[in-house]
Amino acid sequence: MPMLESPPKPVFARPGANPTLETIEYIRAVLRMAHGPISRNELLRHLTAWGHGTSRPSLNAALGFLGEEGAVIEGSKGLQWVAPAEGNILETIRRKRTT
Repeated sequence: MPMLESPPKPVFARPGANPTLETIEYIRAVLRMAHGPISRNELLRHLTAWGHGTSRPSLNAALGFLGEEGAVIEGSKGLQWVAPAEGNILETIRRKRTT
């Protein structure tokens, strides 16, 4: 594999919105344990209660990352964990996120 001339530009990480792997794991845990859709505010409350509060920009970056992977969907009632998507389902999720 040839060496890249310059590093790729981050898609989700931004100054002030650069969640750690630990933050992403906590967010994933909250979403997986929820018994249905959960709001961003409720998600932030759970993280704070676990002693791992994060900023809204970092939360949004992590959710964007998980959503791009097809692991989280957002509907009118909130966010929900879904089994990781593949193939055509993943492409449909990605298309709907950009429209």
